[in-house]
Amino acid sequence: MPERKIVSPSQLNAWLTAQIQEVDGCRDCDLTWKYRLREPQKHGGCNWSELNLRYGEGTDHDTAVKAALTIEREAFKQFNLEPESSPPPLAAPEFKANMLPRLLRVPTFHLDANLINARRNLDAVNCMEHWRDTGVILLVMAGIAHEEAQAGAGGNAEARKRKAAGHIYTINDDGDAKADDTYARVEAILWGRATDRNQAHDVEVVCEAIKWHAILVTRDGGSKEQPAGILGNRDRLREQFDVRILRPEEAVEFIRGKLAERDEFNAQVAALTSAPLPEWTRRD
Repeated sequence: MPERKIVSPSQLNAWLTAQIQEVDGCRDCDLTWKYRLREPQKHGGCNWSELNLRYGEGTDHDTAVKAALTIEREAFKQFNLEPESSPPPLAAPEFKANMLPRLLRVPTFHLDANLINARRNLDAVNCMEHWRDTGVILLVMAGIAHEEAQAGAGGNAEARKRKAAGHIYTINDDGDAKADDTYARVEAILWGRATDRNQAHDVEVVCEAIKWHAILVTRDGGSKEQPAGILGNRDRLREQFDVRILRPEEAVEFIRGKLAERDEFNAQVAALTSAPLPEWTRRD
């Protein structure tokens, strides 16, 4: 991988915003980096994480999210932030606090194909889809899972295809994971060696979550019938790749915890500033 260019925070923001504004339907969007990491990531070496996307007037939201994911991936490869300089001490800084937005500061969630929820009988997935629709989380399908849902057969195939067609999905390039040995390492953890298309699919789903820094939501493995699989190996995968893998019910609990943190923080800001709480507080 080529050496990353060291840039200032403002230079990185300027590059990110310029990239998304070149996309049709996103001319008035702003795209900025979100977190500086204390230590570079074990997998890849990038020293910053995640993006803030602000929609402009008339923005095509689906197009903007897809573009932001692609730009984020390229920025992770190209740039590291310059070290922070120690600012001079300030005397009695004025306190100023802003409330957190409705969109939680958490990674994007990747749905596996086994959670397409065409009949809407999966309560946990219904919750996640509601939070997606109300702007609380970003919920997309892994590209390989989207392909599987679109190519499915059987009595429920058409409903699955229609449901999958309504999802934003990430774009997968098998060459990326295979070029830097991620595929081989994930394959070794899950199966030793994948012997059929289903096993290869599981490897690709995990690789895609690693590539996009996403939380993978699946119900593959970790059961009496299939003790291994993705869920059965999630601790090893997280240790080696810093990827979080959750069952849908666990994802819902994780999100509820973040909602409680967001609303408690906003309540404290409201108490200090007398600003009104957003109408969605404690309703999401």
